[in-house]
Amino acid sequence: MRVTGSSGAGSGLLPGLALESGRDPVVLVLGSFPSAIARRDQAYYANPQNQFWRIMERLFGIPRTLPYRDRVAALNERGVALWDTVAACRQAGSMDHTIRDPVLTDVAGWLAAHPSVGLVAVNGRTAERFLHRALRGRTVGPHVRVAGLPSTSPANAGTTFDEKLQLWSVVRDHARVTRSSRS
Repeated sequence: MRVTGSSGAGSGLLPGLALESGRDPVVLVLGSFPSAIARRDQAYYANPQNQFWRIMERLFGIPRTLPYRDRVAALNERGVALWDTVAACRQAGSMDHTIRDPVLTDVAGWLAAHPSVGLVAVNGRTAERFLHRALRGRTVGPHVRVAGLPSTSPANAGTTFDEKLQLWSVVRDHARVTRSSRS
């Protein structure tokens, strides 16, 4: 299922990417806002220096060399959805600190409509900050765990790949087991 966020068309705002989710997701991975490369390619974590797909390859055995749609389908099959906390904004470049006038996604509303989700995995501190803002005054089910994880962005050089992989394993722990992942 692909759901478009607030486009911001006509307002001078850059639109983010559509939600990538299969049926009955169990994990929601939330970033902040897609990089210029990701917006150009219409693909989450498209910057080859971003470690997200390398981590997913190690956690789930999904080759990062597969076409984007195949990688997303493989994550969706495991119940993992991809989205961002910012649906649209003004931004110069790709660095999170340049996000201006953010229009936040309705994460609380989406979670209420998808009670199968038990984990929200937040990719980096900026995404976590925007998530807290988006949830201000809203509640999510008590069964939903929010895990703040180290950013997979190349800008986060202070955390090693192995440290990121260990912390991001919470996504695998909450994901759905598939036939191919059992063998």
